[in-house]
Amino acid sequence: MKNILSFATMMGVLGSLPASATSMVALSQDQMVDASTAVVHGVVTEVWTEEDTKGVVWTRAQVEVRETYKGDTAVKAYIVDQIGGRFGGNTTGMAGTARFSIGEDAIFFLETLGNGRTTTVGLSQGKFTTRMDPYTQLHVVTRFAPPAHQKYDHRFIPLPAEDDRIYLSDFVERIQDRVQQGWDGQAIPGVSIERLQTINKIEVAR
Repeated sequence: MKNILSFATMMGVLGSLPASATSMVALSQDQMVDASTAVVHGVVTEVWTEEDTKGVVWTRAQVEVRETYKGDTAVKAYIVDQIGGRFGGNTTGMAGTARFSIGEDAIFFLETLGNGRTTTVGLSQGKFTTRMDPYTQLHVVTRFAPPAHQKYDHRFIPLPAEDDRIYLSDFVERIQDRVQQGWDGQAIPGVSIERLQTINKIEVAR
């Protein structure tokens, strides 16, 4: 059985999911930091699918944390959920979701939802895979979300054009600066002011 979810249908399935997790409105790096309950640098160690009680398939990835930029530093691993995938004979399709493969090193912008799941902020917007720039020998970050039917392997993500390369050190520095500065009180599409206030008052374990 193939179950292709429209955006509206998916919102109904997820119920308590904040709109920022499903919105395809382009978010800035600062907005993603503000909307995240956790921002981490981690490695994908496992990927599997599960079917929920409504017959919707979820792809789940275990992410082992290398460094925490925002959130509880005591958390050493997250299970990151994305709607969609294949389980037995059941397939759920959803455009724009983040994809994962074992061994993938990435920066994850994460939010914990009302239904208890943890997902990436803004679907595929909330995951930046790291890879080596062969020309400078420095690590860059890039977002890459192939169509749902296409097999995903982070080892074959294309290198961004030279003018579009974002170096990992610069990217992390911007995250740390934003966390230190704190949320500026500005609205973010799909996220309530109340939620932003709650997220950005979380005490981080030291």
